[in-house]
Amino acid sequence: MATRSAAPAGTPRTIPRTRNAKSLATTVPPRRWAGVTPLELQRSCRPVERQPAEVAHTGPRGRRTSRGTRPPQPCRGLCAASDHDGRFLNGPRNSAPPCRHRLQERHVQHVAIDPYQEFLVQPVDASWLQCNIECQEACPVGTNCRGYLNLAAEGRFEEGYILSREPNPVAAMCSYVCSAPCERACRRGDIDRPLAIRAMKRFLVEWHEASGIPDVMPQITPRDERVAVVGAGPAGLAVARELAMKGFQITVYDSLPYGGGTMLIGVPAFRLPREAIEMDVRLIERLGVKFVFNTTIGTDITFEQLQRDFDAIAITAGAMNPVILDIPGHELDGVQYGVDFMKIANLGQPLTVGKDVVVIGGGYTAMDCSRTSLRHGADNVAIVYRRTRSELVVDEEELGETEREGVRMEFLASPVEVLGEDGHVSGVKFIRNKLGEPDASGRRSPIPIDGSEFVIKADTVIPAVSQAADLSFLPVEANFEIGRDRVRVDPATYATNVRGVFACGDFVAGPTTLIEAAGHGKKCAYAIDRYLAGRQDVRVAANVKITSSWRHDMPELYDMLPRQHIPMVPLQMRMPSTEPEVNFTTPVELGYTANQAVAESTRCLMCNFNIWFDPFRCVLCGACADVCPEGVIHMVDVNQLKTEGLLPEIEESYGWQNGAAMILDEERCIRCALCVKRCPFDAITMERFELQEISTDGRLYKESYRDAQLAGVAGVAGGAS
Repeated sequence: MATRSAAPAGTPRTIPRTRNAKSLATTVPPRRWAGVTPLELQRSCRPVERQPAEVAHTGPRGRRTSRGTRPPQPCRGLCAASDHDGRFLNGPRNSAPPCRHRLQERHVQHVAIDPYQEFLVQPVDASWLQCNIECQEACPVGTNCRGYLNLAAEGRFEEGYILSREPNPVAAMCSYVCSAPCERACRRGDIDRPLAIRAMKRFLVEWHEASGIPDVMPQITPRDERVAVVGAGPAGLAVARELAMKGFQITVYDSLPYGGGTMLIGVPAFRLPREAIEMDVRLIERLGVKFVFNTTIGTDITFEQLQRDFDAIAITAGAMNPVILDIPGHELDGVQYGVDFMKIANLGQPLTVGKDVVVIGGGYTAMDCSRTSLRHGADNVAIVYRRTRSELVVDEEELGETEREGVRMEFLASPVEVLGEDGHVSGVKFIRNKLGEPDASGRRSPIPIDGSEFVIKADTVIPAVSQAADLSFLPVEANFEIGRDRVRVDPATYATNVRGVFACGDFVAGPTTLIEAAGHGKKCAYAIDRYLAGRQDVRVAANVKITSSWRHDMPELYDMLPRQHIPMVPLQMRMPSTEPEVNFTTPVELGYTANQAVAESTRCLMCNFNIWFDPFRCVLCGACADVCPEGVIHMVDVNQLKTEGLLPEIEESYGWQNGAAMILDEERCIRCALCVKRCPFDAITMERFELQEISTDGRLYKESYRDAQLAGVAGVAGGAS
C-alpha cells in the first residue's frame, strides 16, 4: 500500500475555474466528475473517449471523487439499494433506514463501471460548486431559483417572492411566459421531471399580489447624470430599473401606448395577463423612472436631441419588423405577418381571419398566431415547420396546449409558393424536407426532397419565421456601424461606435426570449454605470462559505413526489363567447394552489448541498455504495483517472501511485444523505455551499444563499443585480 505524507509547503489550494467541453464524442454526451484529494481540492471529470458504450449513465452533470490509499480493486456491480435485509454494520452513524419507498416503487438497479474506462480529471474550484446549482447558472439574470423553491416548501411564500423578484426586473411577466431555461437545466429532470420553476414563480407573484403587502423601495442616492432608454420592452425595463437603483435620472421612450414592448403586442392576453405587465412597469416607475409613451424617435423627437439632452443613451427598441417571406405570392391579399398579426390582436384593432389558416414557422410567435386565429373564428389551423418536432424552440407544454386546442402540426416541410385566385390567397405549396448536417445553430439543416411538393388550402397565411430591428430612426450622419442589418456593439460593454450610445436586447441580437432580453439589459446597465463613472473593468470578489452537516435531512418523500400538474382551463371553456375579444383575454393556465406549490417545491434536490468525502477517514469499505438508493457511488482504480493538469503533482507530493477512488455521480445524486448516515467512520459529510459575488463598485452580482437571511427584507429593496 502506498504511504501518504504531509503536503509540501506551497501546494495550491485553489485553481482556476474550468468548465467541461460541450462534447467528447458523437456516441457519448459529456459528463463532469469531480473529486476531493487530500488537499480537499475539487475536481471535475468526464469519461475519456474510450469504450464509450460501457459507461454507466451519461449526461451533462458531474461527479466528485475521494481518493483512498487501498491497492486498486476491480470494479463490481453495485446494488442501488440498502442491504437486502435492511440492516447495517455497527458504527458511529449506522442508523440510516433502508429506502423503503424506492424499493417498493422501483426496480433495484445494478450499475457496473467498466474497469478499463478512463475518466478525464479537470481542476474545479468554488465556481464549479456554484455551477452545480444549474438552475441559477442557466438563468440569464441569475435568479436563485433553488432558494425561492426551498422557501416555498417551508410555506414562506412572501420571502420566496422577495428572492424571486430581487434579480429579475420582469419577474411578473416571467412568471407567465418565461422560456424557463432553469427548468431545462434542473437536475431533477435527470431523475424524473424537472421542477415547475416558472409555475412556482407565478404562484409566489400571485400570492404577493393577493396579500396586499407593499413592495418596499430601496433607499436611493440621487445622481445628476441622465440616461435615455429607447424602448420599454424587457431589455429597456431592465436597463431602466438597474440604473434607477444606482440613482441615475432615467427617461424611457416608447412608441406604444404602454410599456412591455414585445410582451405587450406580441404575446396574447390569454397567455400573459396585462396585469403582470403593469405590475413590473409600476414597480420600475416607483423607482423614479419616467415613461414617455406614444412617442416615436425620429418623428416626435430626434435622436440628435436625445444626444444633446442626456449623458448616455440605451437603445432597446427590439426587433419589431417582420422578415419578408421571399417566395412567389407573398404579396397576395390574405398574407399577414406574425408580428403585425399579433400587434393588431393585442391592441384590440379589427382583425380579419379566414376559416382556413396556415402558419409558417416553429417559434412562440407561430404558436400564438395559431391559437389567436382559433379565438378569432378560424375553423382549421395548421402550423408548418421545416424541421422536426424535436427542433422546435418552444417548450413541450406550450406545444401540447396548442395541439389540444385543435391546431394541426406539419413537420419537415418548407413553403415554395403562396397560391392565389383573383389576388387573394387560396393555398400554400410546400415541399417535403429531410434533415442534413447541423447548421450554425446546432440544428440539422432541412434539405428539400425533389418531387415531394404538396398543397395546403388556406385563405389566411401567417408567416412567423423571424423578425428584424427597425434602424430608420438612427441618424445617417452618426455613422453607426451596421452588420447584418443590426447595430454592432462591443459584446463586453454593449457600447456602439458612437460615444455614449449603447444598445442591447433583440435590437442587436435578433429575436430572443423575455429572460434573455432582460439579461442583456442588466449587463448593458452595468456598462453604462461604469461609463458614466469613468471606470473600466469591474472586478468581482466571491465570498464563499461551506458549512458541514452530518445530519442533513430532506423533506419526507421528496424523492417520490411527482411533478404537480399545472391546472388548465378545460378546452370547452377557453373560448366561451362569440366575441373574439372575450376569447382572447380568457386565461388558459390557472396556476398552483398553496398545497400544490408546497408539494412541487418540496421536490427540489437542494443542489447547494454536496456530498464530501474525507480521504483520511475513508477506508473504502463500500458501505456508502451499498446504501445508495440511486446507485451513484462507485469505487474505481485511481489509474482510471486521467488528467490535463494538477493530478500528477498531487500524486508526486503524496507519494501515491496506486489506490482507489470513490466517485459520485452528480447527475443522479438526490441528496438523501443515506451515505452520510451510513458511513461507519464519519468520512462523508453534506456540505452546504454558499456564494456571494460583490463587485468593486458595490453591485451584488449573484447570491446563492440569501434565502437563509431574508426575514424582514423587502421586495425590490435587496438590490441583487
